[in-house]
Amino acid sequence: MSNFRKLCTGLLGLGLLASLVTPFAASAQTLDRIKKAETIKLGFIDRAAPYSSLGADGKPVGYAIEVCQVVVEAIKAKLSQPGLNVRYVALKAEDAEETVSQGGVDLLCTATVETLKRRERMSYSIPVVSGGIGVLLRTDAASSLRDVLSGKPARSGPVWRGTVNGGLANHTYAVRAGTTTEAWVREQTRRLGVTVSAITVDDYGKGIELVRARQADAFFGERALLKDYVQRNKLSGEVVVLERRFAAEPLGLAMARNDDDLRLLVDGALSRLLKSPDFAKLYERHFGPLDEASRLIYTGFALP
Repeated sequence: MSNFRKLCTGLLGLGLLASLVTPFAASAQTLDRIKKAETIKLGFIDRAAPYSSLGADGKPVGYAIEVCQVVVEAIKAKLSQPGLNVRYVALKAEDAEETVSQGGVDLLCTATVETLKRRERMSYSIPVVSGGIGVLLRTDAASSLRDVLSGKPARSGPVWRGTVNGGLANHTYAVRAGTTTEAWVREQTRRLGVTVSAITVDDYGKGIELVRARQADAFFGERALLKDYVQRNKLSGEVVVLERRFAAEPLGLAMARNDDDLRLLVDGALSRLLKSPDFAKLYERHFGPLDEASRLIYTGFALP
């Protein structure tokens, strides 16, 4: 039995899945469309592990994929369609927002950051991941750079709480284009008036390769994605992801705007999941043990 089926079975045993269904009429939009087509379309972004990626068998895997599968079980129950077909649609990161906003998929099963600009086109679920901006360096990076990025006081000059001055000027940084991390790095450098070079890339692998090739001093990105890439590619001898998180970023699941019934059903499913004993097992499969501080964060994401 697969991990997600075990999880769903456990929730049923606790009587939780049944309580995910709330007594409201099915939406005249997405839920009705799903019911009529007998198919739910789940979008995902490849190479976004540990949130979503294609597995060795060509099927999507990852934390957000498993979370979405629990949501699917709630939708099946709500629509009384236990045989509902599930269709996964691989999306490019740069196309995901357009596809979701136009109803090309019913739910985006890659956790992303909710922003005001994105909310102009999409709705978001409650957070399913407590993410944050991290940084990757070579293991032989200058101690002055490593120290200040780790949050230690610089020996001279102003210190930037978030990152870039006090030893961080006159360096080259890589960041993925079009992300909240890019906007954050550019805002910090602008605010401090420091001289840095920023290289934008279209995926994490390219950014990390720039650091390995000494064409960039550091790569800023979603910390969980950085750690997963290093672990999967066995690069711990060459590069390191620092423990520091520069900014907290709760990540959720996106769907088309103006469909409150779908969003309510999704948030109900996610809230029950985050408060269930089985959530810790799901979390551990992708991120390691769920400590008490993290457990409180995720319980706090759940709606009462």
